Amino acid sequence: MSERSFGGRRVWSGGVRVVLLMLSDLVCLVATWAFVVWAYRALGLGHYKYGAEFYLRLWPMAIAYLVLNSMFRLYHGSILHPAAPLNPIEELRRLVGSSILVHIGVIAYLALAYQTTENYSRAVIVLSGILVALLAQPLRDLVRSVAFRFDSARIPVVLSGEGEIVRRLEQAISLDSYLGFRVAERTGADVNDIVAAGKRSGVRILVTCQDARLFRCNVADLAASFAHIEYMPGGSSFPVDGGHTVMFDGIGGVEMVNQRHFRVLRVEKHVLDKALAFVAFLLLSPFFVVIPVLVKLTSRGPVFYRQNRLGKRGRPIRVWKFRSMYSDADARLKAILESDPARKAEWEANFKLADDPRVTPLGKFLRKTSIDEFPQLFNVFAGDMALVGPRPIVEGEVSHYGSSYDTFASVKPGITGLWQASGRSDTDYARRVALDVHYVLNWSPWMDIWILFRTVSAVLFMRGAR
Repeated sequence: MSERSFGGRRVWSGGVRVVLLMLSDLVCLVATWAFVVWAYRALGLGHYKYGAEFYLRLWPMAIAYLVLNSMFRLYHGSILHPAAPLNPIEELRRLVGSSILVHIGVIAYLALAYQTTENYSRAVIVLSGILVALLAQPLRDLVRSVAFRFDSARIPVVLSGEGEIVRRLEQAISLDSYLGFRVAERTGADVNDIVAAGKRSGVRILVTCQDARLFRCNVADLAASFAHIEYMPGGSSFPVDGGHTVMFDGIGGVEMVNQRHFRVLRVEKHVLDKALAFVAFLLLSPFFVVIPVLVKLTSRGPVFYRQNRLGKRGRPIRVWKFRSMYSDADARLKAILESDPARKAEWEANFKLADDPRVTPLGKFLRKTSIDEFPQLFNVFAGDMALVGPRPIVEGEVSHYGSSYDTFASVKPGITGLWQASGRSDTDYARRVALDVHYVLNWSPWMDIWILFRTVSAVLFMRGAR
């Protein structure tokens, strides 16, 4: 990758980012295979004609993996002309699909070439395929996080538009390592200013937020000056995941898909919620023995705390938690809000307090690690909650959702959700609402899988919890 001429300027094409992602995928594949082959041999599993060097003959698989990923648009759309990446849920789905296809291809090739399984281990191939599918995106996230610190590994864009939505877009671009953009020029909505900014900077990607009618009038001029146009209509959230462009007799449009209407997927979510909750309960059962003892030894009061929350369609539910506060927490909160205006403002803004004095020393640890929320598995068994969904809120928070509340309340609340996976307590309240509504409108089984992966990562590294 190198600089390319555009608009009379030579600009960096974003090739560094593409190369880094390709190297990330290659390292993931090769390192996973090397580890699995080594572990399989070290444990003395299986006796085959060929040794570990046999697997070196499969090097074309690495090339096939990168080619498939490129065909699946996993390198910012195009290797030669990178722009915006796929959304992370779609990236996960395609990375899993790519790994499955490559490893099925390996099994098929070996079956045809050797016509016996005595020469190689199918278990090695299957396990490697599973691990590559699971590890590819986390490794990409690590690479993106490091690369984001360097301008040469970020893709320059022109940002145009006016108002609050553009300010939010600029902030998102400045913070989002997944997106990998940097604002090279910022302009208003005037088409001449936008075109001039593109020529001045030599940047070939435009991120614009403007009125739809104005955009239709300007799109030809903008397309003549920019290779990629990311049009952000702004306003409220709407279904985008799983959608695609459509064409009716020369009239272009977008198909929006709301997978909540697919009964099969709803049943699948219900069954998986129960099954995964049962598995989680078995894995976490030692905590249900040890934590109650610690809670009793460190503070007076019951082991469990039940909160009154709103469930699906606004139905009241009782949410279970390990008690993390003193037994007189409500009285302490009332005293704090009456005596400290700053803490009162913080509470009214987020319904949370930093360094909350109501929380016990053990409770701080339980919250930091999210262990206090483990009993919510009982709510999943009871059918009040799902593993993944919007946050369960109290009556006083309904006003924050405005006209979006009916959408928010159309599904069961979850133990975890998009807002927890995107920052947990570090996320401000307005963004929590936006993320909750986005989840409901864009729900898919793959989104739930992605959120569960992100939640495990957030809990293990204790990011944003308090």
